[in-house]
Amino acid sequence: MGEAPCASLAFKARRSSAHSHSHAHSRTAETFLILHERSDFTHITTMLRSDVFSCFVFYAVLLILKMYFLAILTGQLRLRKKAFANPEDAVRHGGLEFFREDPDVERCRRAHLNDLENILPFLFLGAVYSLTGPSLPVARLHFLVFLLCRVLHSAAYLLALTPPTRSVAYVLGQVPCVSMALQVLVAVVPYA
Repeated sequence: MGEAPCASLAFKARRSSAHSHSHAHSRTAETFLILHERSDFTHITTMLRSDVFSCFVFYAVLLILKMYFLAILTGQLRLRKKAFANPEDAVRHGGLEFFREDPDVERCRRAHLNDLENILPFLFLGAVYSLTGPSLPVARLHFLVFLLCRVLHSAAYLLALTPPTRSVAYVLGQVPCVSMALQVLVAVVPYA
């Protein structure tokens, strides 16, 4: 793997200053700097170059965009339905009579809250799972299943699809999360 340009320049600068001291001291300093540099950059560079971690980042960003979409949709529904959660917003948009709940706004808000409850743990689990060295096809399957289940869950929530669509999407979406959690625990149990 190639060095990052900044790391290479910083190392050369440190190395040349280390050589200005006594020979024995400079050898020790050089060894320390090499070890220090490796601990700072090698793990990060390796992680970023990992196919599994890059795959995780792709699906994680899609999930975050989906959460943003639901947040924006909730706000737009509040404006369109004139159903505001705060009295100051209601006054700004017509009066206190609009400080109220609307079933469509609440449905969208609950879908967004459900995303927060499920996607945030996935982001942690997926990131840590990526560091355990799983195979790319297996990891991709975990990430893809979770994404598809979350999209189906949100669609079922927003469109009021017939039961048990939403429940099935939720349960199937938990399977990859539980699988990743168990694999992470197995990987770290020797250090507990």
